[in-house]
Amino acid sequence: MERINSINREKKKMKGIGDHHSSGSPLVDDPINSLSDCLIESILSLLPLKDAARASLVSTRWRTLWTSAPLCIDDSSLHRQPSAFSTLRSENAWCRQAVFDIISKHQGPIQSCRLTRFDHPLFHVTVDRLLKILVDKHIQQLSLSFSNWRAKTGYLLPDSFFSCKTLLKLKLYICCLPKIVSPPIFPRIKEVVLTSVSLLDDSFITHLLSSSSLEKLHIYKCTGYQCIVVSSPNLMELVVTDRARLFGNVKEVTIESAPNLKNLVLSETATMGTVVSIKHAPKLALLGFICLDLVKLQIGGGTFKRESRSSDIVLCGPRTLLPSVKSLAVIVNFSDEKQILLMSSILQCFPFLETLDVKLVNRMTVNETNMEAVWVEGGPFSFLNHLKQVTLKGFSEHRAVVAFANFLILNALVLKEIALLCSTVDLCYKKNWVEERCRELRYKERSSPLKIEFLEDWVSHPKFAAWNLVLD
Repeated sequence: MERINSINREKKKMKGIGDHHSSGSPLVDDPINSLSDCLIESILSLLPLKDAARASLVSTRWRTLWTSAPLCIDDSSLHRQPSAFSTLRSENAWCRQAVFDIISKHQGPIQSCRLTRFDHPLFHVTVDRLLKILVDKHIQQLSLSFSNWRAKTGYLLPDSFFSCKTLLKLKLYICCLPKIVSPPIFPRIKEVVLTSVSLLDDSFITHLLSSSSLEKLHIYKCTGYQCIVVSSPNLMELVVTDRARLFGNVKEVTIESAPNLKNLVLSETATMGTVVSIKHAPKLALLGFICLDLVKLQIGGGTFKRESRSSDIVLCGPRTLLPSVKSLAVIVNFSDEKQILLMSSILQCFPFLETLDVKLVNRMTVNETNMEAVWVEGGPFSFLNHLKQVTLKGFSEHRAVVAFANFLILNALVLKEIALLCSTVDLCYKKNWVEERCRELRYKERSSPLKIEFLEDWVSHPKFAAWNLVLD
């Protein structure tokens, strides 16, 4: 009998219930309850709002901790039990009231918040009140999304919001930003994403890009600004997509001082007819698009600019190298000899280039000329010693395009792969078109193997993954 009792006690010890140690200290009934209050609050703060509320019902202790734990709110995930009389309008009204009650009555801080159901102008006053409460409760991540495109009734963020000292990440979709009078703004901000935002002037972007904490800035199809001047010690990524398709809003993109900038991604319209200047970016690894229909391109001390009386583009000053750039994207019209000459000069600025992506535009031309001599006689092209991958988006039978492809095939000794993105008509409906292009390409003369792919072209192609965000 004594042996049976001993076995039962051992089983209870293994399950962690019922008995006491020989020292007299009680065993822990539940390992989760042994966690500290701080750790439980951290766990609850990582859960979606609905799941955190359910988890808080596990015990009285958890219920008390949840009321003071950092909260994550997403109004798109809030739903109530559907009824026969519920409508979309009533559901949105219930959700807005629920969000306001939760934010205003929660005792602890608000870690992140996403608001998507306050787009009507009648609710903009409520958003102002919510933003004031969120600032007081130390908001760290905020996403505001509206669906009203009319600028006169678009939501205008209040001036007091820009002094929030705890905000780290900000996402704005379809709203208006005021003129910034009293900088600095968001002293701890790290990431900002602006989509279809209307700005009154350049002040918001200017102050933002002078922040010492900013690491990432994405500007998608925004209006009201003209100049982007970067002077930020910690900025690592800048993405700009202009809204206009023919004549962009952006007139100038200048990288004054960005010692940690690694990615600079600009859309075609953001660089077309724009002054682009890269003065100090020693860690820049990914650069594009460089649209060769530009006004002026400055790389260090070298400047490529268009003459005032003609369309000629000349190099002024010594050419400066950007040895850190490993991936480059260029938009070029191979029907324009001046753009081809400019491209041959610009490529010499990137001696350690490993990936080259070229978007070809306006392939139709009356006077086709073979520009192979431009590449043979130009140079020196130091990047040919390091180039490993090439993508030509919009590849065709144009003689200048084929000459450029053959130049890379014959001279890029470590080139491993070249992807030729062709139109559906050429690739699928023209008989023997691929075979004819293969006969023109001189890959058989290479001493090392090379993979050539003919692929159907579309807007967001995997081969152009680094640039799909800014493709028009």
